[in-house]
Amino acid sequence: MPVSGKQMTATKAGVRLNKNSFTPLYHQIEQGLRKQIEQGDLVPGQAISERELSENLGVSRMTARQALRALRDEGLIYTERGRGNFVAEPKMNVHTRQLLGFSEDMRRRGLTPSSRVLSLRRFRPEGGVVERLDLADKEEVFEIIRLRLADRVPMAYETCLLPVKLCPDLKKSDIERGSLYQLIEDVYGIRLSQADEVLEASVATKTEAGNLSIKPGTPVLVVQRTVYAEDGTPIEFVRSVYRGDRYQATIQLKRR
Repeated sequence: MPVSGKQMTATKAGVRLNKNSFTPLYHQIEQGLRKQIEQGDLVPGQAISERELSENLGVSRMTARQALRALRDEGLIYTERGRGNFVAEPKMNVHTRQLLGFSEDMRRRGLTPSSRVLSLRRFRPEGGVVERLDLADKEEVFEIIRLRLADRVPMAYETCLLPVKLCPDLKKSDIERGSLYQLIEDVYGIRLSQADEVLEASVATKTEAGNLSIKPGTPVLVVQRTVYAEDGTPIEFVRSVYRGDRYQATIQLKRR
C-alpha cells in the first residue's frame, strides 16, 4: 500500500542531471531513481510524482514519463490509476540452481514460511502426469494444493503431485507441519537428487488471484518442477504460481 505523507521530490531523490552528457535525460533520471530505490532511500509504497520530477529537474513531462515507464517495465515501481506511481516491493529471485523447497528457501532469506493446505486428495491421473512420474497402469497420486506464505504474505499457489506408493499414509497434518521435502527425506527415507524446471510467464486465474490477493489477469511467474530421487525415480511434479510483483527469475549463463 502507498506510504502516506511521503510524496517524493526530485531533490529528495538525489537525481542530478548533466544536460551536456550524451546520455539521454530520461535515462539519467531512470538511473538516479533506480539507485535511490536500491539503496533504500525510496521505500516500498512511496509515491513518485511525474509532475515534480518534471518541474524540479527542468525537463518535459514526456521525459519524466519515459524514465518512470522504464522503471515500471522492470517492476521497480507500479502505477495506480488516478493515484500515481509508487515504489514496488523488492522482488525475490526464484533460484533455479539449487534444489530447495519453499520453506527452506524462505528461511534462508530470513523470512518465516508457512502453508495453508487447501486440499488433499488421491486419484488416478492420465496423460502427461503419468509420463512425468513414470507411473504404472492405474497407479494413484496424491494431489496437494497449498498456499505458500512468507511472513504471512501470500507468495505462491502450488499444486503438487506425489505417487501414493512413496508415502501411502501421508496426511494433511503431516504436510502442515513444515517442509514437504524434509518429510519425504526424514520420514520416508527418499533422498532427493535433482530436478528439471520449466519457467513461463502467465496471468493469474480467478482461483489463483483470489488466493494470492491479487487481481485476476495479473502477471504471474509459473514454475513447473519434476523432482528425482538419487536412483533417478521421479517422485514429485509441482506447478507453482508465483506473484509477478514479488518474484523474478535469475539464471546464470556461462560461455564455454
